[in-house]
Amino acid sequence: MTWGSKLGGTEGIARIIAEVLEHQGFEVVAQRASEVRDVSGHDAAIIGGALYANRWHRDARRLVMRNVAALRRIPVWLFSSGPLDDSADRRTLPTPSQVAALIERIGARGHTTFGGRLPADARGFPAAAMARQHSGDWRNPERIRTWAADVAGIIPDARPGVAHEPPGRSLPRLLAHGVAAWALCAATMAGLLRLTSTGVAIAAHAVLAPLIFTVLAVRYFQVRGARDPVPTALIWTAIVLLLDAAVVAGAIQRDLAMFTSLTGTWLPLTLGFLATWLTGFILSTKPWPRPTPRSDTTTHAHPTRLAH
Repeated sequence: MTWGSKLGGTEGIARIIAEVLEHQGFEVVAQRASEVRDVSGHDAAIIGGALYANRWHRDARRLVMRNVAALRRIPVWLFSSGPLDDSADRRTLPTPSQVAALIERIGARGHTTFGGRLPADARGFPAAAMARQHSGDWRNPERIRTWAADVAGIIPDARPGVAHEPPGRSLPRLLAHGVAAWALCAATMAGLLRLTSTGVAIAAHAVLAPLIFTVLAVRYFQVRGARDPVPTALIWTAIVLLLDAAVVAGAIQRDLAMFTSLTGTWLPLTLGFLATWLTGFILSTKPWPRPTPRSDTTTHAHPTRLAH
């Protein structure tokens, strides 16, 4: 039993689940996700993450990413905590796209969302600002215990779910978008140099380059399972830099002078990185799929009900 929690609300849910499992006779190891380095040696796992703008807590997300192979060998259930109202009790909430991709990667047996908790004295941004209007505790202990009891009834006979890499995670797809970013930026610069002076072309390219990165980022991150925004932005920027060095500076100009230009090279690269990162972050908050009426207390990665 492990969790990623910033203000303690998700940890409280995890403790309730662990208590139910122990009452059912299971030996439970309950640890914060930041303290868990290896999940091998366990027969099953339940991982919880606090939701912030539909993004799972970093510690929970990183634990899954570090242990994909090990988690694929055991039955796993995920839960999220976040809504600051009773919506999680009234209907089945959409699984955030980021969590849905993790479910696919490890073949998790199920996922559900519980209400969250926000203390009135919460500190830091944006918690303090939200607390002024949305402080309170919307966790439902009865529903948490019911869900935990359902899982406890399945664990003895449970098998790992079917895991597969989500479509957006493809490495060739990631690299192809980076190459496209370079090709479009290079073609744009070449066209501008033919139409106007060098100074105007450089200034226009610095404006158009981040727009090109943004358009490509929208296409890339719209597919579920796309890689995290920061690594994606770094890889695309590196691809553009390397191709500029090899093709433009090396093969065409035979001179590295372009890399001494702040406005001509480093400004568009920096803006392209920021455009990719921000676009990816915004799109990663998109829920997936659409909400449906609640028919039971558990939301699943697969259409079958979590039942004994």
